[in-house]
Amino acid sequence: MINARLKITLGSLPLKNPLICGSGEHLIEEAGIIMALKSGAAAVVAKSTNESKLARQQLDKTDYSMVGQNLTQLDWQKDKGLSTSLFGRSGLISIGSEEWLRTIARLDKQAAEYKSYVVASLIPASTSSLIEYAELAQKLGIRVLEINIGAPHGIEAGKDIRLTFDPIKASEIIREVRKVFQGHLWAKTSGMSENVSQLAFSAKEAGADAVVMMGRVMALIPDLNSMQPILGTKGAYGGRWALPITCRWLSESRQLLESNYPLIGTNGARDGYDIARMMLAGATAVEQTSAIFTGGFEVIEENINQLNGYLKEKNMNASDLIGVTSDQVESYAQQELRPDYWRQFVSDDALNKKL
Repeated sequence: MINARLKITLGSLPLKNPLICGSGEHLIEEAGIIMALKSGAAAVVAKSTNESKLARQQLDKTDYSMVGQNLTQLDWQKDKGLSTSLFGRSGLISIGSEEWLRTIARLDKQAAEYKSYVVASLIPASTSSLIEYAELAQKLGIRVLEINIGAPHGIEAGKDIRLTFDPIKASEIIREVRKVFQGHLWAKTSGMSENVSQLAFSAKEAGADAVVMMGRVMALIPDLNSMQPILGTKGAYGGRWALPITCRWLSESRQLLESNYPLIGTNGARDGYDIARMMLAGATAVEQTSAIFTGGFEVIEENINQLNGYLKEKNMNASDLIGVTSDQVESYAQQELRPDYWRQFVSDDALNKKL
């Protein structure tokens, strides 16, 4: 039974709750997608694909590390607390894109039984192939398509994964996809840009039904003992530390776009309260990836229940949360003048006092 308190509408797309299971290695096998659906996710974004053989081969070079607050590697099986971060390198689905899209179409039909969706995720390499696969997604009846123009590994992958920081190029990509795909179209943007809000605006103007923000960032973590890079290379880095940054961009984008335009928060949400935080900042729904990838599919039900408990406590529906905090953000110019207030935060030896 669908909990009425949790229902939201993402544009014209009804979701039974705000939790979307984000694309990752846990959604390569059909079993993972089915488990995410059974666990209550409103939508499941299947592992991404494109036409590049090198991008698919990268899946066989993947590696992952759980990193603690002191930036040391933790035990993958034991250390899964809220303060941990995921550092890793990833690849795209290893099977052909056409075969994978046909699988997603079949699974999306099954998802309807759960009042959910299975979302196809395409990462651009060449625009021509992207359009070809978007057109196939339309023919196959896939209801939701996510175009990931913000995959962090694009910095290292070069032409095999197209990472876009330019709002004009983002607009061009989404506009071309919109011509051939009439279903619900989501654009996922990069977090490694000073133009996150402008990327969102460009995607909206080009016809995206929602914008997902923001992708993880590329990082390098030196190991103090070996003095070698953890995992031997750079990698994508995300964790709860990123939530305030994501919330800032959600709020900035809400202010730039129409307040009812749907934004999907991602990167930093580890539990149900974090889903609420992103919604208060302006998200209509939230994609959770690392928390589920590292914690298992039971995290989905736990986080939905936690969010529901928070809503009960506040006597609110999920839709009531959207943008509440964002709409109360004051500019620096609006802040109250408090002369010498700063002094109470500075140590005594930093102040001019008579000796």
